[in-house]
Amino acid sequence: MSGLAVGSLIAGILCCIPPLGLILGAVALGQIKKKGLRGKGLAVAGVVLSVLSTLLLIVSIATGGLSGGWRDFKDGWNGSVSGTRNTLDLRKGDCFDVPGGKLEREVLSVRIVPCKGKHDAEVSGSFRLNESGAYPGAEAISTEADARCWDVEQAYAMDSWKIPAGAGPYYYTPSPKSWALGDHTVTCAFASEGGKLEGSVRNDAGTLDADQLAFLKAANDVERTLAKAPDEDRVEDDLPGFKKWAGEMTGTLGLDAEDLTAHTWAAGKLASVQAYIDGMKTAEMEWVKASGAADADAFYLHSGAADKAMKQADEIAARAALGLATTPPSTDEHPGGGGSGGAGGSGGTGSGTGGSKSV
Repeated sequence: MSGLAVGSLIAGILCCIPPLGLILGAVALGQIKKKGLRGKGLAVAGVVLSVLSTLLLIVSIATGGLSGGWRDFKDGWNGSVSGTRNTLDLRKGDCFDVPGGKLEREVLSVRIVPCKGKHDAEVSGSFRLNESGAYPGAEAISTEADARCWDVEQAYAMDSWKIPAGAGPYYYTPSPKSWALGDHTVTCAFASEGGKLEGSVRNDAGTLDADQLAFLKAANDVERTLAKAPDEDRVEDDLPGFKKWAGEMTGTLGLDAEDLTAHTWAAGKLASVQAYIDGMKTAEMEWVKASGAADADAFYLHSGAADKAMKQADEIAARAALGLATTPPSTDEHPGGGGSGGAGGSGGTGSGTGGSKSV
């Protein structure tokens, strides 16, 4: 029996990579004729199924646009077909349920479900840890996951105001056993411990126009820098640290205000965004003063003024004009969702909960 003929049939049935079954079937037919092997019917069936799958893919791309059609095709198989998948093989866009509904534990596999329905979590992406050699420990991995998964999640769901209530950061990290087998990857996700998510949270660069991208890049830059505030609740406890943070805020606001000013906006859009840009420039000047504050009182004064300059009403107006979400999230629901905290409070930590991978 030709092994390639069997592979062709399996590839044709699964339809995972449409041309694969066609290639395997063609090679198998050549081998069968040359070597007198069995499996001609399997190879022919694999070729036919693969041709049909390829045609369906072409129609999908032609009717939905090249990028949108392929994404819909891929997501249709990755996110709309139920099935069990190992936690080592989760992919961006997968929506899944955890056995027993308990997220924070070691898990071997999860059940992939359609994103349009109810589910426990949605994969936003992954990254590979820089460490090599011995297992670095759960705490070290979680610390890096807390920081780097936030960037992954912001790229996957750029408009954080659109993320539904209850969706929080989550990740799967390597266990000591999976690490020993070469698994050094952290899988980032949005998840809900208190109920089910419904519908995809995805709103990435492929779904946004140029104006929306420019605005959200600036807003997300500010959000990330706000979240870098020192851990101390009072400026008096770490004035040098808060002054350093104020310098970072100055740089971020200055660069993003320049980018938004230089951006070529669609007709009528700049007027709606200008108040937000002006607020950034005013806040930048106040953060300059805060970075040079002689004492905590001066820092409170200028950081508070910077906070007031970034008016939420201006951001809501800009978002409305750009077709983005206009309902601010609760600071308890999303990482980095808070304001600048003029009295020295952090804008958010971006920390999440997680489980480890079992093998």
